[in-house]
Amino acid sequence: MNRRDLFGTGLALAATGFMPRAEAAELPRGGTLPRGPVTLYLEFRVAPPENAAAMSAIWELAASLARRPGFLHLSLKQMVGDSTMVKNYPESYKGILAEAYLDGLKAGRQPYFYALFIRFSDYPALLASGADPAFAHEIGPHLHAVAAAPAGPIRSKQPMAWYQGVFETIAAGNRSAILRDVPGITTFLRQPTDAPDLTTVANHVFIEEADRAKFDHDVVALLKVAQETYQPEDAADLIGQPGARDNRWYRKAVSTEILRNAFPDGTLRAYLMHGVWDSVWDHENSHLDPRFQQAAGPVGAAVVIGPVEPFYRTTFSAGAI
Repeated sequence: MNRRDLFGTGLALAATGFMPRAEAAELPRGGTLPRGPVTLYLEFRVAPPENAAAMSAIWELAASLARRPGFLHLSLKQMVGDSTMVKNYPESYKGILAEAYLDGLKAGRQPYFYALFIRFSDYPALLASGADPAFAHEIGPHLHAVAAAPAGPIRSKQPMAWYQGVFETIAAGNRSAILRDVPGITTFLRQPTDAPDLTTVANHVFIEEADRAKFDHDVVALLKVAQETYQPEDAADLIGQPGARDNRWYRKAVSTEILRNAFPDGTLRAYLMHGVWDSVWDHENSHLDPRFQQAAGPVGAAVVIGPVEPFYRTTFSAGAI
């Protein structure tokens, strides 16, 4: 990831997550290699005229990877909106951007925005799969911008930039348990809660590499709160009641996951706080709970870039064959 893109060519994608690479690059090598399950995470944009071809190429990539040793799962998620409560805006703004990206797409003002999670049992299996060059060669050609012109659509000379990184899951949770061990996390990644009717969020942040140990402790504590608290607290079913625009209720997160980039970016380290909720309102209302705010305080204090927390809808999900 090229940090120089922060206020340059990366602005378009930076508004929805991490900065894009100027071009596809090989996965980092050397140093301390990750142990246990890993995720090749990608963010990219697709112009509407290119979307059908890009989706077909991703389906073919998923079918190919599904036969690779160590492959666990692939999920494609379309960005649909943005959280306002994560930025501590006034409560009156709650949910106002929940479908902002969809609205921009429908108005012909924005491309599709996607996040792709490709999960493997370990780093060597990811490298051996060829998933990184396969994305560049098979999906990259469909990432050109397309502009309308009197003589017909014009494609950009080069594909639009995309972001990619290798991430380790340092903790995960569901409504049954908090998972920190390799077997538990591997099972979690192999069988994710990716139903299309659920709402996914992914909070993108950077911290100083020197703060990593404390941040890991604090962010796992926040995951535990997100996974175990609910409103109203006396709900008979012990998961809470459905959130809405006009209440502060929320159900427990369906699942939660903390992903840490396996490699630093200079003096910084990227994280994804990836959660699945029953609805946008459940997620937004959770941020208004004093228990959540107390746990989020130490996490937010360590963030030097972010937070950016889009909402996503799962469009494609495939496991190993």
